[in-house]
Amino acid sequence: MSGSGRNTRLIDIARQAGVSRAAVGHILNHSGKDRVRVSEETRARVLKIANELDYRPNRAAQQLRGKPNEILGVILDTVNIAVFSARLAAVEAEAHRRGYRLMIGQAHHDPKEIQTYLEDFSARGIDGVLCLFDVMEDLRKDLQTIFRGQPGAVIHAAPVVKSQPCVRVDTAAAIRLLVDHLVERGRRRIGIQLWSMSDQLMTLREQAWKDAVRQHRLPAGQQLVWVNPLAKQKPTPDVVDACIQQLVIEQKADAIIASNDEWAVRLIQGLRRRNLEVPRDVAVTGYDNLDIADVIEPGLTTIDQCHAAYAEAAVDLMLAAQTGKLSTSDRVRIVQPRLIVRDST
Repeated sequence: MSGSGRNTRLIDIARQAGVSRAAVGHILNHSGKDRVRVSEETRARVLKIANELDYRPNRAAQQLRGKPNEILGVILDTVNIAVFSARLAAVEAEAHRRGYRLMIGQAHHDPKEIQTYLEDFSARGIDGVLCLFDVMEDLRKDLQTIFRGQPGAVIHAAPVVKSQPCVRVDTAAAIRLLVDHLVERGRRRIGIQLWSMSDQLMTLREQAWKDAVRQHRLPAGQQLVWVNPLAKQKPTPDVVDACIQQLVIEQKADAIIASNDEWAVRLIQGLRRRNLEVPRDVAVTGYDNLDIADVIEPGLTTIDQCHAAYAEAAVDLMLAAQTGKLSTSDRVRIVQPRLIVRDST
């Protein structure tokens, strides 16, 4: 015997263990559950031999017999990669906990890549699909066409087509948490920085900000909203300075809600260049609770998107969608965010 898992068959293990092939299949692959009975001694012997021979199940053969592949597919975009990488790690951990592995593809903001990966996943018979990217307006029509043929694919943030399974973090709740906290700290002129209005989540944040500040009877004019004219997530010194000029210098904002933690850090640095102290002169909040939020001085008040809870909901949806056991009322899972308070406010 070569000892290579690629060549080891059930019959090889059965012969060495002195039991039937059916018994080995029952122990290693959970087949014949109602027809095969084995003792604990036999089970231990078979598992020991399988381990010595580095046995690995033949996934292709199992698929032909209609058994699950125990593989989940994830399509990941390269935009906002720090957040999606952390979320992906949580999804992988949750999938592993349930006995599944991940197959991952990168969308590169390209509908053709998304279509290709979806077709590839389908051909491989994987057990669920999660599309882990923000839906930008320039892709919406293409994605609607693609997902009409993929009703079981779980999408991030908001459905692209009717009745599509979706998992998202409650954006409105996150913004309310930030606004309420800033008001509690005495802030009365709260501005918000958004990186692009072509991102549906930025649109949701703007509306949530307006609703929250109006609830406190605070200014909610458009002059307190700053949108990056370059429509890019990466903050450069000149656009950071333009944001501070509008919100703080011209509009006298005493707090800024940044679109993410990186923007918040750059805003803190930009305010210091103008001899403005955080939080004495201006409070700054982030979004995402990346590692940098706890490293910068002052520590950054931010939103934790609770990736573990997101992952649990996403894997639930992926598996339920593929089995057809997902009711219409249960197709959207909403994860509640947490406010993390540090010294920047």
